[in-house]
Amino acid sequence: MKSWLQSASLATRLTLLVLLLTSLTWAAFSAVLLYETHDEISELLDKQLYVYTDLLWQSLGDDDDLQFDLRRKPDHLPRVAFSLYNKDGKLLVSSNEHPLPFQTQPEKKTRTITLDGNHWEIAIRQDKERQLVVGEPHQKRDKLIDEIVGYVGMTAGLAFAILLPLLLLAIRHGLLPLKAVDAELARRAPDNLEALTLPVPREIAPLRDRLNTLFAQVNDTLEKERRFTADAAHELRTPLAGLRVQIELAQGSPRPEAREKALKQALLGVDRSTHLVAQLLELARLDYATVKTGLSIDMVQLARQALQDAGLPQSCLHTGNVWTWHGHAGLLALLLRNLLDNAKRYAGENAAITIKINQNAISISDNGPGVPPEVLVRLGERFYRPPGQSQTGAGLGLSIVHRIAELHQASITLASDQGFQVTIRQEK
Repeated sequence: MKSWLQSASLATRLTLLVLLLTSLTWAAFSAVLLYETHDEISELLDKQLYVYTDLLWQSLGDDDDLQFDLRRKPDHLPRVAFSLYNKDGKLLVSSNEHPLPFQTQPEKKTRTITLDGNHWEIAIRQDKERQLVVGEPHQKRDKLIDEIVGYVGMTAGLAFAILLPLLLLAIRHGLLPLKAVDAELARRAPDNLEALTLPVPREIAPLRDRLNTLFAQVNDTLEKERRFTADAAHELRTPLAGLRVQIELAQGSPRPEAREKALKQALLGVDRSTHLVAQLLELARLDYATVKTGLSIDMVQLARQALQDAGLPQSCLHTGNVWTWHGHAGLLALLLRNLLDNAKRYAGENAAITIKINQNAISISDNGPGVPPEVLVRLGERFYRPPGQSQTGAGLGLSIVHRIAELHQASITLASDQGFQVTIRQEK
């Protein structure tokens, strides 16, 4: 049963839930209504019995014509039974073959008695000389009450029978926006990732917004994959073609020194291709990476390790009032390695390289030749290399640095006033 409910449609679940809750509510309401109706009618009949008692009491004459007056009680009174007693409990007259009993403790409210196996509801009126006992058999009262309560119950049942299909129609109408979204998605081509613009109720709007967010994320992922594939194919084509040329030269050259030179160039091409593939994979991984910025990082220790890996002296590091950085230690170490590698490649052999860490900023600078302004604005673009560049590279180092900084909610500033300087600042 539970598994069936889990696989049932939303319309079926809502219908069953509404049926159950409505039935229980209506049953409770009907029970209370019938009980209150029964109670109110009983109270009304009790008051009516008092009215009949007062009318009969007012119709009493003197003792001489008492029997005559009682037997000609007003025609508008129902067929109630009555018995009249004197103050000593002696029966004076009775309308019933079996007189209603004299009441030694009369009350101001009606009471139920049993007479010859039948239940009676009686009311009493008396003075110092006489006591009038008026009664109505429960059989008559119960019949009247049952008729009225039955009518009320039938009306409630009829109202429920009318309400039920209206509720089902309301559920069906309320689910129409979901069906509209389903129809829209069914009509779409697999590559259509445009946002849904269907007007939907407020309760369904979050679902539509989540779908639109998912479409945007999938579209972004596909775009990144297409860009990565195109970039990789474009950048690998040149070194692979160069490798083929060098290998063919080595195969066809009769001179050993020429073959050795060609093989050496081929090895350099392999190294360049390996470096390119590694950077492409690193960049592709960063495109989908997320960083938990709550982890505290010791940037001074990372900088010292990066200098050691780059073969640079620790004297290149200058620290001030260092703030605590937050992020991923491995990615920040990769950022430092890329910046130091670029500085070593392009600043020149005798250039001085400096790392400064002060508060929430890291600055890596050199006193090399720097770059022209028109080149500076393009640094960081994927695969961009300045014209006339003699150093090997893929043009991805600063792209990786930019992506890591973005993941750490940090900004990058490039400057080339005196040499070249990169500053990364993490906002607090």
